[in-house]
Amino acid sequence: MKKNILLASLVFAFLGAKSQDIQSLRASLMQYQFNALPLNPAYAGRLEATSFEAFYYGSFASQQQVSRSAMVSLHGRGGASQQLGWGGVLQFHNQEFYNELNFHPAFSRILRLSSGNVSFGATVGFNYFDVDETVLTSLSSSFFSVDGGVGVFYHNQRSFLGVSMLSFFEKTLSTQDDNTGSLPRSRPINLHMGSLFRINDDIYLKPTLLFRYANVYGIPEQNSMTDYTVVSVDAHASVFVQGTYVIGLLAGYSHPEFGFNQTRLGLSATLLFGNIRFGYAIQYNNQAASSVSLPASHTITAGYDFFEDPEEGRRVF
Repeated sequence: MKKNILLASLVFAFLGAKSQDIQSLRASLMQYQFNALPLNPAYAGRLEATSFEAFYYGSFASQQQVSRSAMVSLHGRGGASQQLGWGGVLQFHNQEFYNELNFHPAFSRILRLSSGNVSFGATVGFNYFDVDETVLTSLSSSFFSVDGGVGVFYHNQRSFLGVSMLSFFEKTLSTQDDNTGSLPRSRPINLHMGSLFRINDDIYLKPTLLFRYANVYGIPEQNSMTDYTVVSVDAHASVFVQGTYVIGLLAGYSHPEFGFNQTRLGLSATLLFGNIRFGYAIQYNNQAASSVSLPASHTITAGYDFFEDPEEGRRVF
């Protein structure tokens, strides 16, 4: 019996490390093309009207251990002077041995400056983990957790800069004393920035950069997995054509404190129809120094802005 438990723990340790690699890949810069709310709670209320976004992340592989995610977000402004932002992100994530459901309401305070707007935001997250106890015997039951994040976001008509710290604390609820295993989680600090450059009347260029420093830990018992860090950088160059088509190219690199470096290349395309937009992105992932083959992944996005009279090219970020 002890041998079976030890074997199961070793198998999960390998798959958990692999799933963490996949988890870092699903946070690609491409999904933040038009909505950084999942990345920074201070993004809530960036637009003058309510905005909706939906994401699906998956991969071209049949292995059960490959993760899949679906996410929706909604945010807008309120208050007498329209200086309060509100929003929320709902995400479902599927892994081989567990499902994860996250809800993160966000609120921000918006200050108008002569050069643009700056907002200060915060979020509290509610997370549920549905564990397959027949396979993952080191965790005795499904459980809940609560976490929190903060951020600052500055923007004007041609540039933006955001800094956020997500999951800076996480408290597990409804746990049992006989848990010996853990699920991998990340506590990232994100720097998100970009600008818009006019080439001519029909073509605009928008380079964007995402830098992430993340601490990886395990729950429900945060001390049951040795902490380590992952440093990632992603660059995304997009071209707007006539305010209707957006073509983007992504290049990214991740360096974990332990394990193997990852590189990624991606291509995205988005169509803008006034208030409505649809996007698709494909990303090729490489971990050349290891024997693990990472599948190509893709992201499908859709969004809608509740403007009465949208301006051409208004949704540049």
